[in-house]
Amino acid sequence: MTATFRGGNGHVRALAGCLCRRIRAGRVADALLIGVPAALNAGRAGDRSLRAVASIRLELDAINLKEANTRVAETDGGEEIARLARAVNRTLERLREADDRAERARERQRQFAADASHELCTPIAALRMRLEEAQLHPGETDLDDLLGHMLRDLDRVQGIVTDLLLLTRLGAGPGRAERVNLTALVRAEAARQMDGHDVHLGLDPAVIVDGDPEQILRMLGNLLDNARRHAVRTIRIGLRRAGDGAELTVADDGEGVPLADRERIFYRFVRLDAARSRARGGAGLGLAVARGIASAHHGSLHVEESVCGGACFVLRMPLSSDRRA
Repeated sequence: MTATFRGGNGHVRALAGCLCRRIRAGRVADALLIGVPAALNAGRAGDRSLRAVASIRLELDAINLKEANTRVAETDGGEEIARLARAVNRTLERLREADDRAERARERQRQFAADASHELCTPIAALRMRLEEAQLHPGETDLDDLLGHMLRDLDRVQGIVTDLLLLTRLGAGPGRAERVNLTALVRAEAARQMDGHDVHLGLDPAVIVDGDPEQILRMLGNLLDNARRHAVRTIRIGLRRAGDGAELTVADDGEGVPLADRERIFYRFVRLDAARSRARGGAGLGLAVARGIASAHHGSLHVEESVCGGACFVLRMPLSSDRRA
């Protein structure tokens, strides 16, 4: 008689081999003395393993019904059952973390939709009010004044929509990539925006980066506009090479940004002083757009305290590949 045993663990295969050898040698009694107790022990071990597996299954059923903690007990059922329980717990932990991330993303989307709706409704409501007033009192309406206010309200709506569209597109990277003279762009944008302020420029010549010139100009415009809005009198703009990167600093002597808000100000629709920012025309998207553009160009943007006493925004971008030191 020849018996072949396949599969199973090493202990089972060794026991089976021992029994076969004793039976072939005519030592059936010996084989029974070894095999029967071993079989009984194996049966009891199997029962314990099955009970442990059943326990894990019941706990998983309860978790699916949200009636238990999100872990299964690592019960006594042998090393393999313990490994199974640990593997299940690791999987459950990853699923819980993924669910938490998804819930946070959904909450951000809900908040974003609510904020966007609010920001768009404000100028639209103002526009409607002016038109209704003109309709009620046509003889008392100054047409030039009405049209001026309407155009400003429409400009604000258009600006919000343009910023939102740009933010949705930035995840794909720069619109196009070419060599951009950052020094020239900073100098031109500063000359355009900084009338009425004491502006100090400290720019390295011909700092060249790779990227979309329109997006980079938009980012610079947002940073300089933010400085202009908050500066009391002085704005300092610096641009230098720093290793393989370019570093731009825009500092003002305004009220600064509290430490607790230095990350939050880059969120969409965040304004530290909402009433004043809205009166100045800001929708709370400028810094979010600026950071989004910096990230799309493999750069970074953060804010720290300025030597002038206000805020200092620090932009870092890689130099153009053929201009790196």
